[in-house]
Amino acid sequence: MDIDRMIHPVKNFAELDDSDVAAFLRDRAFKSGHLNLEFKSAFPEKGDKYDIREICKYIVSFSNEEGGLLVYGVSESMKDLETVFPDYVVGLTQCPSAEDLGHWAEDRIRPPIASLSVRFFVVEGRKVAMVRVPAEANKPYCYYDPGSGAVWYFRRTTDGIAELAPDQIKSFHMTSLIEQVTRAFRAGELPGSDSADKANGRKSRLEAHQKLIKPKLDNTKEFGFLGVYSIPERPVEIPYDSLQESLLKYRSAFPEEIRYSPGPEPFQDCVSFGFFPRAVRQDIKSTFRITLYTDGLVALDSEANPTRDEGKTLHPYWLSYELQRHLELSRAILEGRGAERIRLILEMENIEEFSLGISRGAANSLSDSALWSYSGAHRPVEKDVNLGDIFRWDGPDRNIVMPVVKDIMDEVYRIFGSRKTTHRLWDEKGYLTYVKGVEGTR
Repeated sequence: MDIDRMIHPVKNFAELDDSDVAAFLRDRAFKSGHLNLEFKSAFPEKGDKYDIREICKYIVSFSNEEGGLLVYGVSESMKDLETVFPDYVVGLTQCPSAEDLGHWAEDRIRPPIASLSVRFFVVEGRKVAMVRVPAEANKPYCYYDPGSGAVWYFRRTTDGIAELAPDQIKSFHMTSLIEQVTRAFRAGELPGSDSADKANGRKSRLEAHQKLIKPKLDNTKEFGFLGVYSIPERPVEIPYDSLQESLLKYRSAFPEEIRYSPGPEPFQDCVSFGFFPRAVRQDIKSTFRITLYTDGLVALDSEANPTRDEGKTLHPYWLSYELQRHLELSRAILEGRGAERIRLILEMENIEEFSLGISRGAANSLSDSALWSYSGAHRPVEKDVNLGDIFRWDGPDRNIVMPVVKDIMDEVYRIFGSRKTTHRLWDEKGYLTYVKGVEGTR
């Protein structure tokens, strides 16, 4: 089920604007009884609080099917064709934030949902919230009450939401397991199959890349190492000449470090931009690099603190910005070349003595001064990302944090001993704090 095509024939969910949603609600081209679509006048409440279980119930039910779209601020009377637009767009007078919705889903739904998306729109002067529930593979999903430890399983049916009885839960588990195994065989995802070969291939690919680039970084042993990589799911071929053209074309739109680079360095099958902080030392090697390959690999390699300010501190505001720009660059480079999906990998090394945050000496209006210390051994952070879900570098959401960036930052904070992201890396509308006021240079 392609959820985005329910709303717009071309745009994905991240690219929608108010006029697109207005057209979607006005035209009513979808079927009124669509199993992947639900309209609610308001977010449900229980006493003076939001009814988290009721909200998550719909997310769980869609996850247990083929995904879906929850639209809040629109009355079900829209199914009555005698009710004209925009009478059924009642609007929201109050609603939870996107962060709250994501937090509830993370805390209360098992297993975790990978890429829940929440966006707010204004239609005819009225606020509408849309929650995009992706098609998930790890069925069955359930709602978990952290207080009592109880769980409930829900599925979407033609009659609404059905709560599963114990015998139905057992049957659903068996059916889901069979489906997962079948998909795994078809996609070659079982141990010893093509998926294992793919994983080994990615590992070898990154090792070859790092063998080339790491020696060009100044001091990753003392100042840590950070690598962010986008690897296309399917092989692509990019003409060598267009790599340099692409970096020069997008130079002013992507990570601020490459704007201050002396220029691209050519290698056999890639070009690379290096950042050289001469204020630290005149003969310093690069502390940050962006490298593009003819096979579609987009690589960011950096010291964990490339500007060397405040010593062994990893700045989360900077990291969230770099992840956002890296994904936008990946889409710009790969779009139109047959790539539909990428594996995003974040690696960190030699960070045992590092802290995450902004120290009090460097704190300003951007940040809190809290520091989190490295908590111990960790593994790379890996996410599968649809190219179409990445915000465009030249679109209106360029500086609005992507859901996958939020997920990665949560995991980074857990590596440093915090349960979730604690600094104000973006505002209540999702706008990246690191960019505010300096959009012209970042």
